[in-house]
Amino acid sequence: MRQRSWLQLALVSALVLSVVTNVFLLGFVARNNGIISGAGILAGSAGQAYPAEVRAEFRNLLRENRLRTVAALRDLRQARQALAAAVNADPLNEAEVERTMEDVRQATEGLQRLMQQYLLSALKRTHRAEQQI
Repeated sequence: MRQRSWLQLALVSALVLSVVTNVFLLGFVARNNGIISGAGILAGSAGQAYPAEVRAEFRNLLRENRLRTVAALRDLRQARQALAAAVNADPLNEAEVERTMEDVRQATEGLQRLMQQYLLSALKRTHRAEQQI
């Protein structure tokens, strides 16, 4: 693999890890500040939410589907950049801001849906492996 490919893979992995960490940290802060009571998995740490086998399989799925994951992250980044441009436009075009906000929501949902598909696949794979033992 070329050095650039390794660098891109490292960057994507860092971005995904950052997003996941931020979600769990927000849940932890909200739970400890009394904002959310009994938030379950969201408020727990990633280490407590899923067994090590599931986390390892999830990482394998991220590697296997790197191009698809990178595309979803790229879509979200581009949507956020378009939103930033719309918000900073002079004069403000409210319809454009609303449209780009919707684009960000759709890109965020797409990334979340993809990560949940990977998680479900990891759960299925580890469950099947346990049944075969």
